[in-house]
Amino acid sequence: MQGVANALGSLAAEKHLGLRLDVAADLPIGRGDERRITQVLLNLVGNAIKFTDRGEVALRVSATENAFLAAVADTGPGIEAQDQEKIFEEFQQSDASPTKSKSGTGLGLAIARRIVDMHRGRVWVESTLGKGATFYVSIPIRVERSEVMQ
Repeated sequence: MQGVANALGSLAAEKHLGLRLDVAADLPIGRGDERRITQVLLNLVGNAIKFTDRGEVALRVSATENAFLAAVADTGPGIEAQDQEKIFEEFQQSDASPTKSKSGTGLGLAIARRIVDMHRGRVWVESTLGKGATFYVSIPIRVERSEVMQ
């Protein structure tokens, strides 16, 4: 998580955004594809910074008995309800006008979902238009190598 914050901190600073990292102190050691999970978090935090013009982006990570839960929250424009599932499809972005002006291929969230699926996890978004968005990733604490992307 610290690596994600370090990698994207300057991008947030350029936009005068706060970048907050809140990692539970008692996280267990997990097993999975660290590089791919980092890729997912970099994508989610990077998108949050890209689509947020004021305020902050926060990455919170905790664990339950069986899964890690990461939440990336922003103070951006939010995502319309009808777009919240569509944005996880390839080449799709939200139809909300503030987001259409941002560049990108529309592949990042589709790739993130595929990686999370391969870890037997789940990724979803909760958002209210005009009030920001929070992307959640839940991944089992232990995923065997044969089950993840090689």
